Amino acid sequence: MKTTVYLKLKGLLHTYVCVMSGVVFATAVFITVFMPRTELGVELLWQMMLVSFLCSVGVLLYPEKAVSRKKMVLLVALHYVEVNVAVLGFGFYFGWFSIQYLPHVIGMLVLINVLFLVVSTVEWKRGKKIALQMNRRLAEYQKSVVQ
Repeated sequence: MKTTVYLKLKGLLHTYVCVMSGVVFATAVFITVFMPRTELGVELLWQMMLVSFLCSVGVLLYPEKAVSRKKMVLLVALHYVEVNVAVLGFGFYFGWFSIQYLPHVIGMLVLINVLFLVVSTVEWKRGKKIALQMNRRLAEYQKSVVQ
């Protein structure tokens, strides 16, 4: 149980770091394209950290054991919706963009899609690598027990 919680928190932290890095990049792109002359306050950093954390929490939806393809697609879709609600909702609340200005909304949706795809791919590859390492170590352990 303790190991499970530790691994979940470690995965959450890793995802948060990936998301926050992507958000910094996406923010730079968004501001460069849509508001190049804007001056930013330190509150933007806190807002970005909050929204990045909220987007990262969605990884807790994913089970540690194998599930059907249909269930995994549903979980990814739920996480994707959660990310969009967090970014668009808080983005509007914090005044990052105007909901009435369609290019801002489209730009934000494009950035969300790109970041979700990149972070999901990084996390998927990381999970695959960890699974291979665990299987290799299990095989080595089983060999040592048999001998």
